[in-house]
Amino acid sequence: MNERPLNPWYSDETPSFLEHLYRGELRWDLISRFPRQDPADREAGDRALTAFSDLLRERVDPVEVDATGVLPPELPEALAAGGFDRLQVPPSLGGLGLSALNTFRVVEAAAGWSMPTAQILSVQNTIGVGPFLPALPPGPLRDTVEARTRSGVFSGNGDTEPQGAANHKRFTTATPTEDGAAFLLNGEKVFTGNAPIAAMVNVTATVREGDSERVRLFFVDTDSPGFRVSAHHEFMGLKGFPSGALTFEDVRVPAHMMMVEGEHNRRLTPELYRRLVVGRVHTIGAPSLAFSRLCLEWARDFVNRRQIDERPLGSYDEIQRNVADTLSEVFALETLTQWCLLAEDQVPANPGFEQVAAKNLTSLTAWRVVERTMALYGAEGYETERSKARRGVPPVPLERAFREARGLRISGGVDFMMDIWMAHKAVFWCYYPLPANAEAIEAEPDLSCLDEADLTEANLDHLRFAVTGTKTFARTCLELARRYPDQDELFEQERLLIPLTQIGNELLLLSLVLGRTSSLGTSGPQSTQDLADVYCAEARLRIADAWRRHHAADSPAASRAAGQWLSGERWADLLPDMPGDASPAGK
Repeated sequence: MNERPLNPWYSDETPSFLEHLYRGELRWDLISRFPRQDPADREAGDRALTAFSDLLRERVDPVEVDATGVLPPELPEALAAGGFDRLQVPPSLGGLGLSALNTFRVVEAAAGWSMPTAQILSVQNTIGVGPFLPALPPGPLRDTVEARTRSGVFSGNGDTEPQGAANHKRFTTATPTEDGAAFLLNGEKVFTGNAPIAAMVNVTATVREGDSERVRLFFVDTDSPGFRVSAHHEFMGLKGFPSGALTFEDVRVPAHMMMVEGEHNRRLTPELYRRLVVGRVHTIGAPSLAFSRLCLEWARDFVNRRQIDERPLGSYDEIQRNVADTLSEVFALETLTQWCLLAEDQVPANPGFEQVAAKNLTSLTAWRVVERTMALYGAEGYETERSKARRGVPPVPLERAFREARGLRISGGVDFMMDIWMAHKAVFWCYYPLPANAEAIEAEPDLSCLDEADLTEANLDHLRFAVTGTKTFARTCLELARRYPDQDELFEQERLLIPLTQIGNELLLLSLVLGRTSSLGTSGPQSTQDLADVYCAEARLRIADAWRRHHAADSPAASRAAGQWLSGERWADLLPDMPGDASPAGK
């Protein structure tokens, strides 16, 4: 029998809506008490946003930065002077003491103006050195990190390696010195955000402990001998973002600068794992919402200034559907953000599973919104903002948003790999060993929540779908676990798992949208019933498509074709028809 591994998102004390959904139970009692930001907290965030917006306008020209790929060199110092490098750090350490949601709002505002600035802030404030302070016990490591934080230095996280981020093993090694006073780090890291401007980075490295190896987290000063920023990355978007490759050659790190954590067998240490999960809500979720809000505004402006055959563009059915879909998806992204960052304190509920799911939900939703807006604009969307300005039309930077949004599907984990990983670590974590509630999963769905929800008839139908869909999802997972007693055999069926994860994600956000909508009522200026109806109708179409892909996952032809192509056996005539070595690939 398979033993269930430890799950860093699970809590014995606080229920998780998504975990219960995976187990076949839609916990309406949790999401119907939908959390809202406290007015006083929102006012504190508004004040920080006002000061931050002034700084952005004064210091950053986003068009110039995108054209040159260079941020103003004085920007990090200006951000530190305003405390924006320490958004959640208490004022005693020079920070602003903001809540997680207000931190999200600042990163979102930055992304809407300058994506590289947003990424500097999100890395610094969520996965850099300072965010680990609450987890550090009293001692030399905490004292050092506290001093660095107080001084306003920038930091980063070095985890991804040239061999690939998905490897369980970390090839960077930390070897203890003979006297045990220090470790010598050797290896390479790539795609390390803030590396070129960082005074300290936290670095994952493999430490041999007896007969076993463990990944540990080290806090490394960047002026240490043997530490080198060996390359600066240049991306399709994120022009000017200081990201770099790191090389460690016998970098001496005092032993007390290793974070001591419990035993684990993961590619990330437990605390870094938690920081990255929450951090992705900010680094991926905040820009996703920023771009979606901008597209919503750009769509209205474009539609209201255009006519086709002397008829207002906004009077056409497809245009109305286009705009309504974007409107509903902005509402859905807002909903997911509030749940991920407020539910723990207000419901209370454990949002850990949802924070993991948020990476793909936010980035893929933003991609749909930006791509849809690009189609709405047509050639004017494909045109650069500088070209638009030259001919006198509003210089909407849709082309730049398109590049940035595509990057969000890669950053923090490529979307299809996140689906596979989520199936392993979350969905089927609930089914190996077989769950004790198997009988309940196979029972008829409980529709009593329909009597408790304050929803229109259309949205009650969507809620009925969510309840029954949750049962269908869980029954499918249970059947797969019984069919594959060895979970490793199931995990080989990746095209079977990816649609399942997507179905779970869609059911999650559909349900959250209905929970928030019910909490706002069916009438009055706060009512969002129409937005919920539009969103849920489209989500149901995506769920139906995912089920079709799940049922069509078995494809021996695909395996045969790929194997023959990769081995060089067949279909060489499908390569580019160019003379000699003229192909640009790899040149």
